[in-house]
Amino acid sequence: MAAPKPVSMTSTQAQSTLPADLRNEIYSALLSGGGIRNIEAALDHEMQTAGFKSQLKAYITHLLRAGECTTFDEVMARVNEKIRHDTQAGKSNGTNGVNGVNGHSRDDDYDLRLPERVVSEGTKTVEAELDKVCDITVDK
Repeated sequence: MAAPKPVSMTSTQAQSTLPADLRNEIYSALLSGGGIRNIEAALDHEMQTAGFKSQLKAYITHLLRAGECTTFDEVMARVNEKIRHDTQAGKSNGTNGVNGVNGHSRDDDYDLRLPERVVSEGTKTVEAELDKVCDITVDK
């Protein structure tokens, strides 16, 4: 017989915003069981394999060397904005950036779309780790 899971909830609770105490209970269970490390390792591996981390590093280096950003907060804001923009652009039309004729900017040289494989494999890993610590009962 398997050991009881430290967190129990209904499917309705799992689909809505979790109360802070339940969320903290899940975090604690994931931290103590190595789940967070497994999730981080899976995401890191997928981002490295997809070339996302090298694109990110190159973009940050460009921002700092070109003087477009001078503080950590400026870099983070620009990076987050570019990731959102490139990911949305990839979802809406299957391309990233412009055709290079009009409106081309140095930012277009860096593709910071979140790779689909990173999202799908990350989701699988999170689900597997949550399944280890959460017992979700289906509402009737």
